[in-house]
Formats: sequence, structure tokens, C-alpha cells
Amino acid sequence: MLGMLKALKTTVRHLPMKKITVQYPEEREQLPERSRGLFRTIIDPASDDPRCRACTLCETNCPVQVIRVNYESKYELPAPNEARIAAVRADLQPKPDLALLGPILDEYRDAGWGMMAVLQHTQEAYGYLPRLALTEIAVQTGTSLSQLYGVVSFYNQFRLSPVGKHIITVCHGTACHVAGAPLITAAFSEELGIEVGKTTKDRLFTLQAVSCVGACALAPVVRVGDDDTHGRMTPDKARSLVRDLRKLEGLE
Repeated sequence: MLGMLKALKTTVRHLPMKKITVQYPEEREQLPERSRGLFRTIIDPASDDPRCRACTLCETNCPVQVIRVNYESKYELPAPNEARIAAVRADLQPKPDLALLGPILDEYRDAGWGMMAVLQHTQEAYGYLPRLALTEIAVQTGTSLSQLYGVVSFYNQFRLSPVGKHIITVCHGTACHVAGAPLITAAFSEELGIEVGKTTKDRLFTLQAVSCVGACALAPVVRVGDDDTHGRMTPDKARSLVRDLRKLEGLE
């Protein structure tokens, strides 16, 4: 009880006193030379806003040690400027001739084609589906670009990048898989120097794999283009096929 009374007396005595604020001079430590120029940001491709790349340099160099960085960033963003580099690369790509798209869209309006037919005929005209062509189809038909991309990315028949002159298709159906389709695909990949789904730099060959070509009796089956079918394929025959095609093109 006595202690409480002393505390109350002290509080009452200090109430009328003038409050004094002591200001301490601000101290900033010199940033180490090894850390200078490393405080960079990355660009969010969705909003084009700069965001921290969580390098923890601000935490390690904070003079008052009040910064704590979460090492697991919730933003899965590309490397600095990667989104802008990708945009520049897209602009530098050759633009497709949209005049080829006019007759296809005219038939769409006149004959009442479905969107699948429009996409198929567009791919026949260009060899693949250029982004600029898809954008024009979206504008002319009133379909959103995201819906078109959803359809194109769902079906294997559609291609979003240019393909080679010779499209080599390896069947990976059940019968072909059991008969050695993975070994045949590996042989093509080794001979061409590309992976499945890629095109050679000279735009001569494209290697792809499909679920079935409907010729199980000839397993394993390989197609070159749409009409040339090769049954009972082996890895050695696969390599010979590539060499024969190169000879036809005058490369060997």
C-alpha cells in the first residue's frame, strides 16, 4: 500500500513538468562495396510494376536491423526484364500476311463454319497458328483470345509455332509403345539433334509424338507428313529415314 502511494505521489509531481524530448543524431553505416549496385527489382509481367526479388541484401545491410525478409517469395516472377525481352522478341518475329485470313473468315460468315474449321483452315494457310492471326480471328468473330488459346492448346492437331518441311510423327499408342516406340523416338531425337515437339534450326524437320495413328497392325508406326506411313519401324530404320530425307533435300 505504501509503495502505491509513493508511485502516485511521484506521478502527480511529474504531471506539471515540461516534457523534454531527447533527439539522437541519425547514424547510417557505410554500405559495403560488395553490396553496391545489387539492389535491383524484377518486373511483374501482369502489372508491369517493379517488385523485390527477395535477395535479402536489405536485411543484411540494414543499419538498425529492423528488416526481416521472407525467403520464400509469393511472387513467381521471371528474371529481371525477361518479360520485356520476350515482348521484344515477339515484335521482331516476321508478321504473317493477314490477307490469307480474309477468305477463311468470309467462308466462316457465309457458310456458317464452326470455330474448329476456321482454326484448321488457318493452320493450313500458314502451316501453324500465328498469334497475330488468332488475334484477328478473335476480333472478327467476337471470340475472346483466351478461349481460342484454350481450344488450340487442348488439341494436338493445332500448332502455335512454325514447323519444319518434314513433320515426323511417332505413334505412341499401346501397340506401338510395346513394340518399341520410345526407342524409335530416341533414335529420331538423336539423329535430328532435337527433342520431341521441337523443330530443327534449318526448319527442315519437326519431331512429334501422338497417341495413335490408327495403324496398330503395323506397329511401331511412323508418319512423315500426312500421307507417308512407315510400319515395322526400328531405330536403325529411323536413322536411315532421316538420312534419306536429307539426301532428297541435297544436304548429303
